[in-house]
Parts: sequence; C-alpha cells; structure tokens
Amino acid sequence: MSSNQEVYTNGFSDHNGTNGTNGTNGTNGHHFDTFLFSSESVGEGHPDKMCDQISDAILDAHLAVDPDSKVAAETATKGDLIIILGEISSKAKVDIEAVVRETVKKIGYDDISKGLIR
Repeated sequence: MSSNQEVYTNGFSDHNGTNGTNGTNGTNGHHFDTFLFSSESVGEGHPDKMCDQISDAILDAHLAVDPDSKVAAETATKGDLIIILGEISSKAKVDIEAVVRETVKKIGYDDISKGLIR
C-alpha cells in the first residue's frame, strides 16, 4: 500500500490501515481492511430529488432572513400532494407554500398538463 492510500473502518481512518487498533476495528476483534461505499442515485424529476430540492429551498429561505435559523424540514410527495413536516426555529417569516410552489415550477412542473400545479 502506498503512503497516500488510507483504509477506512467504521468511519475512521489512519495511514497504515490498522485504524489505530492493531489491525482490528475494535468490535469483537474483527479485522477489516476496506469497506464498500455505495450511494443512491436517482434521475432528474424523481420524487426523492424533488423533495430534497423543496426542503433545501425552505432552509435557504429561512437562512436568507435569519442566519441563526434551525430548520429540520422534510418533504414527502405522492401524486399531486406535497407534505412538509419537521421543526423550524427562526425569526424569519417565510411563506412556505410560496417557496414550495416556486421550487416545483423551477423543477419544471410549470403547467397543469405536467401535474402538481393547481
């Protein structure tokens, strides 16, 4: 192993691949040299991606007015229904419905024939 490679075990790393624990991960003495990293990928227009963009827009709208905002907003959607849930602590007064509608239009649902717009 070259000096610039690292081995990751349970989110920790060191340069000699032992995770600082004599070659074990510290859990039942099992030895792990590497781990598999995987992630979800969805296409443009997928409901998960739209929900992430809506939640991000709500966060951004609050932070633009009150940088100390605490926003834990989640978005769920099914068909033409969009649900915002979570917890927001902010001095900002944000019209969440307007933020959702604008974000959905920016994504491309800008005509009744494409769905979602009422």
